[in-house]
Amino acid sequence: MFNPLFDLHTGGASRPVFHDIDREMPALRRIDAAYDTIRGEFDQVLAAYERLPSYHSIDTDVIHSSGRLQRDRRWSVFMLTCFGRVPQAARTLAPRTLELVRDIPGVYQAMFSILEPGKSVRAHEGPSRMYLRYHLALRVPTVRPPHIRVKDRIHQWKERESVLFDDSWDHEVVNDSPELRAILMIDVARPMPAPLRMVAKGMATMASLHYAPRIVRTMDALVPPPGR
Repeated sequence: MFNPLFDLHTGGASRPVFHDIDREMPALRRIDAAYDTIRGEFDQVLAAYERLPSYHSIDTDVIHSSGRLQRDRRWSVFMLTCFGRVPQAARTLAPRTLELVRDIPGVYQAMFSILEPGKSVRAHEGPSRMYLRYHLALRVPTVRPPHIRVKDRIHQWKERESVLFDDSWDHEVVNDSPELRAILMIDVARPMPAPLRMVAKGMATMASLHYAPRIVRTMDALVPPPGR
């Protein structure tokens, strides 16, 4: 809805695909530096649950990209924070990762994103140019390693390395690997002039009131803290 307005700043059809973390969002380097802590908590999450729910079972808005390709395999997520709302399991199993993420200015959403062996994600576009998307690669297969295509650019994940891109461009994940692929995924406010930041802040407030509670309720129901 507001993308034409944001495009007054982003460059519209000429906007960049990938972005420079050091120049645009240097605070994200604190996430990079905490890789070992984050990876350790991610491993705890995997150990606690036999199988995490598919992304589209938590957020039906992503059924097109998550649930209509290779239906016998999952794109699963473990939500850490969603527009300021936090699932109980995230507080229990990933408290340090949650603290690190919430310390980054402008975070909208953060989650562990897991692709089962051979699970690809069909081409789709993110809904808004109010944010940029960050990936920190946690587990990447070395045999036929998966990659993400964003517009006409290819990025292949490597463990411990991060990338920042505009997910409002058409993008897809091609994954023929025989092992699990896992990343920490963060949506963070795009640097913009103050008037556009105010528009984005209003959109984030609406999402916190009307979208995030549904996501967190579903997450709490499908992924309760261990022991419950």
